[in-house]
Amino acid sequence: MKNQKLITKLNRPMSSWPSILGREGPISNAYRLATQYVNEGKPITAVEVNKVLAFSGISISQDMLNEILSRPRLNFPNLDSSTIKTDKFLQTIGTVRGKIQVPGVYIWTHLVTGDMYVGSSSKLARRLIGYFNNNHKDTGKLIPLIKKEGVGAFNLQVIPLTESYTANQELCLEQYFLLQPKFNLNTLRVVNDYSGARAIPLYMYTKDLSELIYSSNIQEDFIFKLKIHYSFLSNSLKTGGAYLDKYVFTDKPVVGAKESNMSIEDINLMLDKDRFELQKNKGRKVIIKGIEGNKDTIIFDSVSSCVAFLNNIAPSNKSTLRRHIESGKPYNGYLCQWDTTKSDVNSSIIDKSIEVQVTHVPTDATAIYPSFRKAALSFAPDYITTGPTLKVFAENGKLFKGEFKITILKDKK
Repeated sequence: MKNQKLITKLNRPMSSWPSILGREGPISNAYRLATQYVNEGKPITAVEVNKVLAFSGISISQDMLNEILSRPRLNFPNLDSSTIKTDKFLQTIGTVRGKIQVPGVYIWTHLVTGDMYVGSSSKLARRLIGYFNNNHKDTGKLIPLIKKEGVGAFNLQVIPLTESYTANQELCLEQYFLLQPKFNLNTLRVVNDYSGARAIPLYMYTKDLSELIYSSNIQEDFIFKLKIHYSFLSNSLKTGGAYLDKYVFTDKPVVGAKESNMSIEDINLMLDKDRFELQKNKGRKVIIKGIEGNKDTIIFDSVSSCVAFLNNIAPSNKSTLRRHIESGKPYNGYLCQWDTTKSDVNSSIIDKSIEVQVTHVPTDATAIYPSFRKAALSFAPDYITTGPTLKVFAENGKLFKGEFKITILKDKK
């Protein structure tokens, strides 16, 4: 993170990724394997399912897969808006607000073409009723087709998983079906409804989407390993804006994109070079100095990067920042001025009287900040905290939010 000189320490080799991230390599491997299995058209077993889902830590035994596939399935033919009110549906699937929520897998089959779609949910009633009431977003192939032709153009088959159910069993079964070519209404071939808030697939592509640079199922990988601030990730996902004018981030894979297969070290070297070139070719550096008890001084490579930092404190923009630089008036708690010195591109922190280390205990990912204030800002917008609060956690040794260890590395005061 060039704004706050985020220093990433990869304490384990890449061979340790499975134990750190709960998967075998980047999530792109899962899509590569899934595409391979679909194209081969061979019989799918638990082995293939587990290989694809290795990144998520989800798996199923062959015996359990066989047992589930042998169970009777619920068929709902002659569909219409009243189907969800029938005794059969209510007694086997239930209602949205029912005390007992049935998990399972469902299969839509288009009566005319035979095209099929498979999905799963831990709450089948909510998911299926959403199709009948047109509550789902108009994405993919299935939902637009249902809205165009109505549910009556389909047959619905459901596999409830109430017996011998274990967590994520519905995802394993859905993945089993997704690896079969006949489910051609599915646009994604890897399940994307993982349990756990950290399961958020993210991809980094070249600006023209021709090459996949990096992917991960854990957003913190981009922040801690590639030194990319959350605000840049969020902005690119929302607006399609390019990071360093060269890269974009998406939450879905781009079909046909070439994979770079670069190591983390090589990607970081490339990004450092791109940051240097951007600074050299774009704008002037900005120095901001804290006031009212905040003694931090930070140098930014451009007006844009300074505004991105200030936006973590209060809404900011380039024009207002420039006016405050020219007038000498404080802006969001800082005195701002142009940098007239020739400093090293990576020397973004001037005040080095203190260093605060933040370690994400579950992954061993580590970042170092020049102050408790910078460390606190790095958690936004997921967690809103302050420097003094983090200092308390550093002094008492307790984990912040139950998973972040705060340590003072250097304090000359």
